[in-house]
Amino acid sequence: MRIEAMTMPVSGAGVPEHIYTWVDVNDHLAVLATCRAWPMWLLECDAFWDGLELTVRPDTSPDLAIQWLGESFGVGSLVREAGEASLRLDGVPGRLSDRLLPVSIRERKVTSARRELRWRERHIVRALGEPLPAPEAPFAGGVQIAALHSFKGGVGRTLHGVALAHAVAQRGGKVLLVDADLEAPGITWMFAAQGRRIDFSYEDFLALLHSSEDGRPDDAVTLGAAYLPNQRADNVIVLPTKRSLLDVVPPRLEPVDLLTPGRSSYFLTESLAELAVHLDARTVLVDLRAGTSELTAPVLLDPRVKRVFVTTINDQSLRGTVRTIRELGRRAPTRPEIDPPGSVIITQFRDQGHEDLAANAAAQLRDAVAWTLVPDEGGAEDRTVDDDVTLEPIFSPFQERLLALPASWDAVIDVIRRQQLPEMLSSLVNELSQVRSAAADDDIRGEMILDDLPSRRERLKRFSRKLVYAETAEDADFLATESLRNLLSSHRTEPPLCVVVGAKGSGKTFTQLQMCFRRTWNRYAESVGVSDVTLKAPLVPVFVSKNLKTSTMDRLERIQRDVGAFPDGVPASPLDLRDLIADALRSNLSDIEWRRVWLTCIARSVGLKAAPDNVELLLARFAAGSSRIFLVDGLEDLLQNFSQNKAESQALRVLLVDCLDWLRSLRGRPLGLVVFVRRDLVQAAIRQNLRQFFARYSEYELKWNPSEALRLALWAAQQSGALPDITPEQVFKATDQALGHLLTRLWGEKMGSTRSREARSVGWFLAALSDFNGQIQARDIMTFLAESAALSVDEGRWSDRLLAPAAMRKALVACSQDKIRAISEESPPVGALLKRLDELPIEQKRIPSGPKALRLASGDLEILAANGVVFREEDQYWIPEIFRHGLGFKAAGRPKILAIANLVRQQIT
Repeated sequence: MRIEAMTMPVSGAGVPEHIYTWVDVNDHLAVLATCRAWPMWLLECDAFWDGLELTVRPDTSPDLAIQWLGESFGVGSLVREAGEASLRLDGVPGRLSDRLLPVSIRERKVTSARRELRWRERHIVRALGEPLPAPEAPFAGGVQIAALHSFKGGVGRTLHGVALAHAVAQRGGKVLLVDADLEAPGITWMFAAQGRRIDFSYEDFLALLHSSEDGRPDDAVTLGAAYLPNQRADNVIVLPTKRSLLDVVPPRLEPVDLLTPGRSSYFLTESLAELAVHLDARTVLVDLRAGTSELTAPVLLDPRVKRVFVTTINDQSLRGTVRTIRELGRRAPTRPEIDPPGSVIITQFRDQGHEDLAANAAAQLRDAVAWTLVPDEGGAEDRTVDDDVTLEPIFSPFQERLLALPASWDAVIDVIRRQQLPEMLSSLVNELSQVRSAAADDDIRGEMILDDLPSRRERLKRFSRKLVYAETAEDADFLATESLRNLLSSHRTEPPLCVVVGAKGSGKTFTQLQMCFRRTWNRYAESVGVSDVTLKAPLVPVFVSKNLKTSTMDRLERIQRDVGAFPDGVPASPLDLRDLIADALRSNLSDIEWRRVWLTCIARSVGLKAAPDNVELLLARFAAGSSRIFLVDGLEDLLQNFSQNKAESQALRVLLVDCLDWLRSLRGRPLGLVVFVRRDLVQAAIRQNLRQFFARYSEYELKWNPSEALRLALWAAQQSGALPDITPEQVFKATDQALGHLLTRLWGEKMGSTRSREARSVGWFLAALSDFNGQIQARDIMTFLAESAALSVDEGRWSDRLLAPAAMRKALVACSQDKIRAISEESPPVGALLKRLDELPIEQKRIPSGPKALRLASGDLEILAANGVVFREEDQYWIPEIFRHGLGFKAAGRPKILAIANLVRQQIT
């Protein structure tokens, strides 16, 4: 007996730890094929209880085959005796076993191996390392099939499947709901408990398909179409597992029994689609058996099927689901523009206490589903945002009422409605409710064709560019937001004394200018649309942005003169007031002295000849017979070193707290003061009770929630004349759902055709422009619209929308670059940090990255985090899309914070 020696095992696959039987031999050979550790001369391997057979190309040396086998199974695994080779199977530890598996070699001409839709294919061939052959055509009649699968049972898969079927059917289309859980059916029991007669079942359908001799499903489809209309609950047609629940034995036939030569590998799913066509159903929902049994393989391994995975945050369920998704991606990947990407529903977690676990699970699952997508080799566009929107899991938190479900179908549907499961599944419902044929889609596109597109796009481009910066906006009409309505509603008769906080680009300067241009508080209220504002106090600019155009500054000076304290009075110029602050910063002033300096600026803005030592008396006398509302902006121009200069921080704190308190002390409160200030300045100035300070003025904060961001985009398209058929009233009064519908004329329903698998445009827009503080800035929206419109001017393909998808993706780059430039000008400390990130070597520009790779200290990273530029997850940092593109970073994954951000977006879209 001769034991074959070797030096190293085959790379990649390793060697098996144990080989007890021929089953272990087959398993390891399958691993070698999967790892592509097969030589070209080897065609097939098959192990049986009594031997191992290698099939090789003609003229292959038997010694070469035996040598490869020994290297693949490890030292001492191959035995040669009397010219015969055998694999040594494992025996008792500590000594060589005499259990041998004889090896034989045969030659065969190269032929294509038949692949089967099984988790464990019967033939171990080289092709196991490749994806299964993809189907050649879509399902008949434009039918979409979705399959619900879970790695573990008890996660709510069946319940969410019924909720999904009910919700899609409520949209008006018929749904074929298939209970394919042949071992533990749930839908079947619900339907039977309703007292409904079952004449045709999934087992009947399988048996009829199995009996087909010509590879056609005609008998199964004909009989199913004859009986199933009687098994209809509203618009849901139920195909139960079996006709009798008394039959609890294992099924006689399994779906893999249909995988015989002469039939399509996709016989089952294609037959279900044909059955749906005969039933006039455009959606098929299949509730599969839990786990990775062969009961699920012929459905899940069809890439045309919309795979919906249901899991809890439990470690076993989560890890098993991730592995299942990745295995499906290896065997049957999703093809771009052809197959629907998978979706995930995360269930049974608590909103409070499980947030981190749910977000972490969502990040893992999102990355797993992204791995199943075949890369679009021909596309040069960055599709990161698209993937974020289309692949983000759906959250279905724990609800105690769902623990013990009633028995019957109607009672379960009632619970589903009351617990609002259809609303939680809205993104999936939308996707499954909008399946159309190509012809139908073309008809819809034809109805929505917009004429004169180049000029419409030009108008949107010019209008949006004018509104990018307040300095160029003049007295344009404006969109009233909730914060402005709150400010006016709370001060209908009394001047406001408040701080309006806003991030960079949120519209602070623009809002101040629009107030000034309306001259009085009640006229501004009319423009916002708030009624019953009787306060007619004139509006007085005290400090303004230093970047305003000369014509705008001249106009503001005229406004100041008109609202001065005396007809012949001369208000101080903004330059004079800046000099007053600059002189004060060079002195060591107390809080009281700083209050008087600020009040002096306010007094001089209406022409009072005040000084710090007499200003309080003069203002009190002026207030006894007059009312004014003073407006302060441009504080970042005055206090450029606020984060490090104690005097600047003190001055700002006094303005935001002490000055307002003094004005409140005036009898009758005749004078108002509105201070527009960036959030980071407030954080630097207010060291104590910061949370209470923000809470006091939170109703007036200039921030664009998702609904208002969408409304602003629609408003710009309407105001520019690009969408003249939309009225201002429609823009202002549109619900969230109506907004989404109206915006299809701006950017389409999806980032592609309506029937494509692309991201929905509304969700893409919100994801692309949000920072990690969940903020979207008005300036970024205008920049994005201007750039997208400019890039769409010469676009001829998309005649049903103003903005072309490719233009929107490219515009994100320019928008990101512009945002970085703007922040660098407005906040030099943040700009300096962004410049350091931008100057990193290209090989280090990857996210996530640690502090060392980013070359930033912890304090620097805290500043960036406060501004929404980075987010820390454990010891890694992430950068949102709105900054990533401009800084030139490449994404190597996605952070779990996106799960939370996308949860908010799911509620909107």
